[in-house]
Amino acid sequence: MLNIGINGRSIFRQLTGVQHYAIEISRALCALEQADAHFTVFAGREGRSHEQPGLTVSPGFFPADGPLRGIIWEQALLRRMARKSGIDVLFNPANVAPLYPGVASVVTIHDLAFLLYPDFFSRSFARYYREAIPRIAGRAAAIIADSRSTRDDLVDHLGLAPEKISVVPLGVSPRFRDRPPEEELQDVRTRYGLPARFFLSISSMEPRKNLKALVRAYSLLSTDVREEYGLVLTGTGGHIFSDDGTAAEISRLEDHSVVATGYVPADDLIAIYHLASVLVYPSLYEGFGLPVLEAMASSTPVITSNRSALPEIAGHAAILVDPEDTAEIAAAMELIAGDSGTRNLLVERGRKKAAAYTWEQSAARTLDVIRKAAG
Repeated sequence: MLNIGINGRSIFRQLTGVQHYAIEISRALCALEQADAHFTVFAGREGRSHEQPGLTVSPGFFPADGPLRGIIWEQALLRRMARKSGIDVLFNPANVAPLYPGVASVVTIHDLAFLLYPDFFSRSFARYYREAIPRIAGRAAAIIADSRSTRDDLVDHLGLAPEKISVVPLGVSPRFRDRPPEEELQDVRTRYGLPARFFLSISSMEPRKNLKALVRAYSLLSTDVREEYGLVLTGTGGHIFSDDGTAAEISRLEDHSVVATGYVPADDLIAIYHLASVLVYPSLYEGFGLPVLEAMASSTPVITSNRSALPEIAGHAAILVDPEDTAEIAAAMELIAGDSGTRNLLVERGRKKAAAYTWEQSAARTLDVIRKAAG
């Protein structure tokens, strides 16, 4: 019997991209439990009161829900919990892991934004990641990267051996493919004040997401397009990010055509994808870019960047733009707004593209990596 522990520090936190991956891959792994493989998700005290269906959770008594408390739990207590449970290998889905895990460790490193764009983060966050992740990666038995782009970054900037890194793409939940009932869509539209047609951004409010440039591109659109389409920004900022200047850019628009929803729960997010006319995702750097595939699965056409992992993930199913060229972003928005043929083509290609990515496939490949690391 192979006893596999899962570092659940990120599972019981507000949902962001990394947390979404941690939950989905953990559920999919636990669903693969076999006669010779058993999974246990380790969590802090918050795991006692926040239920996560499909996960076998072993919560502790010390909380792991804050930055400092999370580090203390991960570095001092997780190793003890794993050893007490007889764990053979520890899977860490959210970039960080115990420096001294005591067992074979597998770590998913999603990107190196903290290293390549340190000014986008708070000094304390960037410094901790710069110091911790190279050591964690060096001591891990195996590393998982979301994309070939991230694997290349890990080789080029951390000096990791390519054979130590396995590329395992993320998946898309089938929930995104089914359009919610009309009454649910209208309820979400009303609660968030969404316009009849809108360009959508789904991301945290952080500088590398390039929302300032998106708002500026929106301001360049023709009057007719601006009157027909609003701009909806979903997501929040946080103490780990520097000010991205988006709020100041929005304040320059006089027509109040930008809706900033703040944090949106997962169920409402699915409805917003289906209500949106276009997803615009002009990020400067991504290790994967899951909203691109989620929008495609929701039959929403996509505009995204020609940088980092995004061309690898989007392929020919999206319009690729230079994220630092606001005029090019605006031109792509004008094109999709005015050309139904382009919209329909992107929707058709997007559905096919998204169908190739499932969490079941991600979990099966992740389990293969874990088994090899344990051996």
